[in-house]
Amino acid sequence: MKIKDGFVLRKVPGMNLVMPTGKNVKEFNGSLVLNDTGAFIFEKLQKGATPEETANALTQEYDVALETASTDVQNTINSLIEAGVAEA
Repeated sequence: MKIKDGFVLRKVPGMNLVMPTGKNVKEFNGSLVLNDTGAFIFEKLQKGATPEETANALTQEYDVALETASTDVQNTINSLIEAGVAEA
């Protein structure tokens, strides 16, 4: 799983927005809103972390069980792929 080039996370008060840059602006209409957990996952994946590493980091950042963190990571990955922001 990889976040596609040309997408950045912008944090504005109360919102985490995934925004297209460059040629993606024409192809991707709008932005994607993530909650704080989704933004944390996006940042880890964008830096090259595996889903497993991301889930482990999530358990350290938030008081959550590994099983729950793994499910959250996979759900976020699925949403990012569906939105066209990531590729499998």
